[in-house]
Amino acid sequence: MCDAFTENGHEVELVIPDRVQPDDAPDSVEEYFDSPINFEITRLPCIDFLGSSSRQPLLRFAFYLQSITFTLAALAYTLRSDWDWLYSRGLLFAVLGAPLFGDSLAVELHRRPSRDRVAALLGRALEHTCGVVVISEGLRDEWRSFTNAPMLVAPDGVRLDRFTIKRSKSSLRTELSLPEGELVCYAGSLKQWKGVDTLVEAAKDIPEVTVCLVGGTAAQQDRLETAVGTMPSNVEMVGHVHPDQVPKYLAASDALVLPNTAERAISRRYTSPLKLFEYMAVGRPIIATDIPSLKEVLNDSSAYFAPPDSSSSLARSIRQVLDDPDASKVARHAREDVKQYTWKHRAESIVDFLQIGV
Repeated sequence: MCDAFTENGHEVELVIPDRVQPDDAPDSVEEYFDSPINFEITRLPCIDFLGSSSRQPLLRFAFYLQSITFTLAALAYTLRSDWDWLYSRGLLFAVLGAPLFGDSLAVELHRRPSRDRVAALLGRALEHTCGVVVISEGLRDEWRSFTNAPMLVAPDGVRLDRFTIKRSKSSLRTELSLPEGELVCYAGSLKQWKGVDTLVEAAKDIPEVTVCLVGGTAAQQDRLETAVGTMPSNVEMVGHVHPDQVPKYLAASDALVLPNTAERAISRRYTSPLKLFEYMAVGRPIIATDIPSLKEVLNDSSAYFAPPDSSSSLARSIRQVLDDPDASKVARHAREDVKQYTWKHRAESIVDFLQIGV
């Protein structure tokens, strides 16, 4: 989004916490994304020992401590800095910053607090800002119960150039050490609400198809393996890869899967998955679960749908797509649709909504 705001003619400064980095972390944002950036990055101090413990109570305490100390540092920095408007995704920054910055502050929300009392408190604070951006219609409808603040639905987006891959599947599979034959891919977090457990169970019903899982932390992989018991031999867990490699895995596949669960509101109503737009951009057929959050973007012309949380139904849908001679037409339709979901277009919509520069 910082690049996208810059492309729309704005000078941008990204303010982030100066967190403890692992030994194998890249030295810079440019190195991580393997491309230059056109905005300034400021790192502010915070108390960070998130990586020093794996025990859940300590992790929760460490998260809140890091969030609070960074937010206080960000407020202090912002009060003494020169800027025209602020754009924040931090809930705590929104609550504390709204009385200070008023209609110079815009807030982007990707979820709602689990407690209604907290959501109501934040909702009142949001009414003092210049506007609120949410990533889905379901999330907008939820927040409408707590605030009258001006609100824009702006789904997430994609950089089309990063996902335009002109190489053959065969050459990509050779580079990535992927097998020949039928292959479907999931790329993203391995959290339970993402539906990966259902996908792995579905793999047991289609042993002739390689199911490639790209992404996930070691802890998420351990959780998944524990949840499903014996991992099917046709499931290939690749783990975390560099961002530049993700488009290659997607383009090397015959189809791409979005198996989100319907059991949790964050999946069913609120989410706007980055992988959704990346799947559309790469031009491979998509199998998605039939839930409202995904159907805000996808339709019967751009994707195939399976009932959520049913491994047998998902397996049948995967088999159907791999056997469908018209699947490439559906993929091309998705590729055309995603052109309205670029980061640059999203930034333009946000700027217009907030009347920035007017």
